[in-house]
Amino acid sequence: MHELGTVIFLHGLESGPDGLKIQKMRATAEALGWHTLAPDGRFSRDPRARAEAVLAAWPSQAQRVYMVGSSLGGFVAAWIAATRAEPINEAQPVSHYADTLCGLLLLCPAFDLPGYPLDRPKQALAGEQIVLIHGRHDRVVPLSHSQRAAHAWGAELIEVDDDHSLHNSIDSICEVLAQRLACAATNK
Repeated sequence: MHELGTVIFLHGLESGPDGLKIQKMRATAEALGWHTLAPDGRFSRDPRARAEAVLAAWPSQAQRVYMVGSSLGGFVAAWIAATRAEPINEAQPVSHYADTLCGLLLLCPAFDLPGYPLDRPKQALAGEQIVLIHGRHDRVVPLSHSQRAAHAWGAELIEVDDDHSLHNSIDSICEVLAQRLACAATNK
């Protein structure tokens, strides 16, 4: 099957690239003809270091890239999207990734948490297809943080009857991902 682009999955602080959620989402994306990457971010708690690692692994030949991030990975994905027109550091030029990003799916993104070096990106992610999914019973990242982000960005927010792990919502998340990837494949 012809690859439509690449989906980059970014895991949270306490999980890894081989977790159940990422495995199921990868299978969904690959079944639709997308190549997938799931960089291991466990080397650092620092969002900037994780962003640099993602950009270093950015697929240079991809026509389009869709990012899915959970918790800290959601923060990193949103931050990369919001700053994609600027270099993360002097050694990382933007030309190879600025034009290929075609959408974001953010799962309980770790926005505006005390002790983190960065707050939720304030600027809108213009032109991207953005969806946030957040559990109503999340005790790690308050639902209100995603509500504020969705409102500020004009993004879609899907609230689910789940906690921060979203383990009870994996099938629904995969359905949303499949819908969004189908849209992304026809839009660029």
